[in-house]
Amino acid sequence: MKYKILYLSILTIVSTLVASSNVISNDGYGKGDIQAFAFYSLILSAISLLLVKIIKTIFSKVNAGIGLFLTIVYSILQSFLFILIMWLIFGPWIGAFSFPLHLCWLSGTLFANFYLLIISDNKFNNKHLGITIVTISLGLLIVFLFNKGKDQMAQEQNFDIVCLVHRPSDVVPELKDLTKFSLTKNEAQSIIDLGLKGTFWTDKFFRISKSKLESTDYPDYDFDELENNPGANIEFTFGNKLDSLTNNNQKVIIIMNHPQEDDFTFQEPFNTSIIAIQSIEKDEFELKKFGKETNSKNIIIRGTDFRGFPYSTPLILNLKNRGEFRLHGFQWIEK
Repeated sequence: MKYKILYLSILTIVSTLVASSNVISNDGYGKGDIQAFAFYSLILSAISLLLVKIIKTIFSKVNAGIGLFLTIVYSILQSFLFILIMWLIFGPWIGAFSFPLHLCWLSGTLFANFYLLIISDNKFNNKHLGITIVTISLGLLIVFLFNKGKDQMAQEQNFDIVCLVHRPSDVVPELKDLTKFSLTKNEAQSIIDLGLKGTFWTDKFFRISKSKLESTDYPDYDFDELENNPGANIEFTFGNKLDSLTNNNQKVIIIMNHPQEDDFTFQEPFNTSIIAIQSIEKDEFELKKFGKETNSKNIIIRGTDFRGFPYSTPLILNLKNRGEFRLHGFQWIEK
């Protein structure tokens, strides 16, 4: 029983420490998520105890090399199962966490399962563990430094995102049908020139200024201090109310006409605007760029979540020095 308690403690503590280090590296962004993450890690670790005895027995019957291999494979599968359970419970809201859950739990499961391997009758010992930890740590450090360096090299993000729902028909839109969504005449004309027919609708937009989300509805909300304003997360996730005044900010205009199964990823524009238009027949997008400059950051249009109603198509932003954030981009009442 003692080894089970230690197993649970190692998995929970290591996962939480990795999450905390990620928050610290992002200047404290996401610190409000740590307590909830630690709680969920504890629950999932407790569920894992159901298999601990079986895994320990398997480890005792194989040699050190196979034991090492099985430990890594089982840890990957275990962390994937954690993500799956969380997804089934929370759906797209799992993306509200400000740090990569899979890496946090993978670290925790690796340490916990190596502990199991050592206390079993396997020949894998502390020396082998030390070499393995050093190797894994160096690998993780290289990946971390690469991602951190890539993040620092990215340009500062300043643009608005407008999500336009397109209902195809034989109606030829006029400029006024699009400028009422705060688009400039040039942006509206570009959409018309692309040959899109039908009607368009939206009532919100998202603003990114100096690589952080801004709320025009609630200017006092600070994206870097979400925990101080309980309603701020919802406001940033669902966007700002749109008015008919022309908005001359650089824009990412996303036009969709139906839910999609697959993700679509494209590079952010820099000092220019871009239009992403969904094909009527397929889950494909065409990009209309107003300039050649791009940022190293990507925007992801996620596959539609059909488990709730109305169905939702989220957008994933990767904000410089702040990590990923999920936006509620589109919603649908029909598949």
